[in-house]
Amino acid sequence: MTPWMVLTAFVAAINLTVFVALRGRWDRRVLILLLASLLGTAAGNAIGARTGLELVRIGDFHLLAASLGAQLAMLATDLLAQLGPSRPAAEGPSRVGRDGDRADR
Repeated sequence: MTPWMVLTAFVAAINLTVFVALRGRWDRRVLILLLASLLGTAAGNAIGARTGLELVRIGDFHLLAASLGAQLAMLATDLLAQLGPSRPAAEGPSRVGRDGDRADR
C-alpha cells in the first residue's frame, strides 16, 4: 500500500469519528458517511494539492484540506439524507371487522 492510501483511510476514519461524536447519533447511515468521508478526504487532498493550500502537510498529503473535504462531504451527505422521505412509525396490530373494514378508525 502506498502511504497516501493509508493516510487517506486514517484521516477519513478520524473525521468520521469526530463527525459522529459531534452529531451525537450512531445510526444506519454510518456506512454511507464512511464512503463520503473517504471520497471527501481524497478530493480535499487533491484540491489542496492543486490550490497550494499548505497549512498542515504530512509529506505530500495536505491534512487540513483533506479534513475539510471529508467534513464537507459528510455534512452534505447528512443533509441530503435528512431531505429524503422518512419511514412512517410502525402501528400496532389493527383490528379488522367481518367485512374487511378496520374497526379501530
